Amino acid sequence: MKNCKQCNTGFDITDTDRDFYKKIDVPEPILCPDCRNQRRMSWRNEKTLHKRKCDLCSKDIVSIYSPDKPFPVYCQECFWGDKWNALDYGQGFDFNRPFFDQFEELMLKVPRLAIVNKQSQNSDYCNYSFANKNCYLTFGNHYEEDCMYGRYSTKNKNCLDYLFTYNSQLCYEISFTKNSYESVYLEHCDGCQSCLFSSNLIGCKHCLLCSNLNHKEYHILNQPYSKEDYFEKLKEYQLETYPGFQKTRTFFKTEFKTQFPHRATYQVNCEDSIGDNLNHCRNVRDCFDCTNCEDIAYAVQIDETYDSMDMTCMGYDRSEVCYETIGCSGIFNCLSCDSCWHNHDLFYCNTCFSAKSCFGCISLQHKNYCILNKQYPKNEYEELKSKIVEHMRKTGEWGLFFPTDISPYAYNETIANEYYPLNKDEIGKRSWKWKKEEDKVLNVTKTIPASRLPDTISEIPDDVLNWAIECEETGRPFKIQKQELAFYRKLNLPFPHFHPDVRFGMRMQRRRPRKLSDIKCDQCGAKIKSSFPTVQAEKVYCEKCFLKHTE
Repeated sequence: MKNCKQCNTGFDITDTDRDFYKKIDVPEPILCPDCRNQRRMSWRNEKTLHKRKCDLCSKDIVSIYSPDKPFPVYCQECFWGDKWNALDYGQGFDFNRPFFDQFEELMLKVPRLAIVNKQSQNSDYCNYSFANKNCYLTFGNHYEEDCMYGRYSTKNKNCLDYLFTYNSQLCYEISFTKNSYESVYLEHCDGCQSCLFSSNLIGCKHCLLCSNLNHKEYHILNQPYSKEDYFEKLKEYQLETYPGFQKTRTFFKTEFKTQFPHRATYQVNCEDSIGDNLNHCRNVRDCFDCTNCEDIAYAVQIDETYDSMDMTCMGYDRSEVCYETIGCSGIFNCLSCDSCWHNHDLFYCNTCFSAKSCFGCISLQHKNYCILNKQYPKNEYEELKSKIVEHMRKTGEWGLFFPTDISPYAYNETIANEYYPLNKDEIGKRSWKWKKEEDKVLNVTKTIPASRLPDTISEIPDDVLNWAIECEETGRPFKIQKQELAFYRKLNLPFPHFHPDVRFGMRMQRRRPRKLSDIKCDQCGAKIKSSFPTVQAEKVYCEKCFLKHTE
């Protein structure tokens, strides 16, 4: 067992791990899996958006980079256009200095893409997104329409406040759910319609506060009702009022969780796999939120990836033989890359596209044999690359991801702070960057505390679009969009009392941690691994016992 150089936690390195490190010719890691993931995440800003101007065409844009950044930032049209060349910023390699120092120097001058948001229509406030239409503040979402406040989801329509959702419509506050319609507060459901505050349902309709049911209709707390009695009973919950909705939500988050057994981990069609929220995976270890993956380890939120280790937010196009990467798609034989798409043989590159055989490069498109954005003949590239690798071995940099302290973002702007939260003092002690939250000026006619809002959506006037609502938890003001108000009215939902960021935090708290514990099945006593902690109030079953219990 080794001790992590950052947190001093002990961690194991398996023989399978060593075989992979040997194959890609990197040393064994000096950081534990969590600290490695935290380091990668500190380079990904998803939702901290800024208004600024494009440094090439001067038009107003939305960007993940604040206006005070030293490097130029270009809008979509300018970045992908032909009015500039990233090779103009190239520099030679200095063997008297560490590689990361030289990469940071390059970062301070190469233009960057303002926001990762391709082929969008009326969806300017979306990031790490592709082919969305009429969407607002969705991050990591693709092929969506008329959606708001979503994360890591695909092919949804008219959904709001959702997480890891697929092919669903008119849904609110759902997570890890697919193929569902007109439903509220669902977790791990598939093919459901008009279901409320429920979990682990398959093919159900008109169910309230139910769990572990298959193809049932008109159930409350897993008890069957006639159609007429179901709707009469539903009225008693007064879900159209804010007090009634809040009471049911509180019950769903607390007592409801203890009334039904839970499966130890969520795995669908998986073989020889260790992790949670896995779909169609084979031979994956310590992985979470992965789909269609094989022979990977220490990965988080990955699709279509093979024979790789230590990755975060990868997917949509097949990737293979990768190590320490984040936000990449369609890459092969790549090491320590961030937000690179459709590349081969890249090492320590950032936001490079359709490139091959590049080392330490930024913002390159369709380029080959480049080091620090300087192009070389193939033989010179290979020779210089080998010398740089040996140099990095001596400095202890080879095999490590980019350091957090040279990230272009402040730590509290990144997703690292969502999964590994630190306060300002803790960030300062590590010499990482911290950024004060900007006070945004809202164009409003009046400000009202959320506690003074009417209890039902029918009492909310159209003029609410011109109000600032003070969040019930933080006091932070927020506005409602016209599209959002129409959504609440259509589903007859009470008006929200919390800022969208607070609602996202609540959603994240409801999901299980990305960590496995050794526990015993509460039914048969078998030793199992689970994302539930060792001591928990919920009943947790092994897969065999859980399937026997599910109706």
